[in-house]
Amino acid sequence: MSRHGNVAAALVFISALLLGGCDRVAEAHVGAGGDDSARGSQTVAAAPYVKLATSLVARGVDVWVETDMVKAYLAGPERYRQVLAISLDLARRKGVRGIKIADELGYHDGTTPETARALVVRAAHDIHAAQPATKVLIDVVVPELGCLSWTPDATDGEDICGATARVRDPAASLAAIDSYVATGGLDVVDLSPGLGDEAFYAQQGLSRDDAMRLAWREAVRRWGGRVTLQARKALAHPGPYPYTAARAEADVHTYVDIPLAEGAHAVDIWTWAQNYRGQFVIITDPGGRANALTRALQERRAKGAKLWTHMTPSSLQVNLGHDVADVSAQFDAVFVAAGTG
Repeated sequence: MSRHGNVAAALVFISALLLGGCDRVAEAHVGAGGDDSARGSQTVAAAPYVKLATSLVARGVDVWVETDMVKAYLAGPERYRQVLAISLDLARRKGVRGIKIADELGYHDGTTPETARALVVRAAHDIHAAQPATKVLIDVVVPELGCLSWTPDATDGEDICGATARVRDPAASLAAIDSYVATGGLDVVDLSPGLGDEAFYAQQGLSRDDAMRLAWREAVRRWGGRVTLQARKALAHPGPYPYTAARAEADVHTYVDIPLAEGAHAVDIWTWAQNYRGQFVIITDPGGRANALTRALQERRAKGAKLWTHMTPSSLQVNLGHDVADVSAQFDAVFVAAGTG
């Protein structure tokens, strides 16, 4: 397969990076800690979040707390301690497996590699000291990984892409992720390799699927021996699913089949329901109805794929009972917002 460099294609990809990141629009997760901010001296999880978590557990779903400790850490010790306390309170409930402390760590979140690493060390220590059985998870987007600039036969275009990604997002670089994993405090990393578009890879003599395979092999080589690696992809949309069954199948192949084949333990699909940029986005069709995408996902689940998603009590499709029943029939684990803002 030809791997001739193409600087023009690289510049197109870099323009996308500079305008907001190769996967940022598709991958952006909103309100990792929930859209209701904890205020004052609150140190316990609010009732709606507890009820959602316990309802999911009762249906046999594994629950993970989702919070934004990066934002809290940058806000100062008092806010950090408050968010930590609320997250720990929710995490101590029966059936809750761990806490996701950061969404897209190092990617457009105001951190440096040093600050992000310090947060990982602090939060992992505090969580494990308070509740040793509670696992710690981060999710990351790593545009440098998707650039393929680390491959032995990297093209000029891939090299330019990688260099730009490192300058633009140093706290989401390969070296930065290496340092977070090396702390020893993380149990799970949800990973997006920050893939570019088909045109970029075509100019490098590759397909999007080729790039995904290469990226996941490198991720497993670098981090697979230290943490559990999971894939992540935003596939939510407003209203009914807007694409064809062929598009759904292609996306599920790229973002579910390939990572699982290359060593991912599960795939995190954003999101069950979320108010995002003025729109209400969902993974199903309205009312929890199946569509081409959810049918493709369920075909994989029937074959053993472990699927995760995200929920918050303030963004339900119908109501708590209906949504919990639907989610438990389609997903193995759910990130439940902590309600910390």
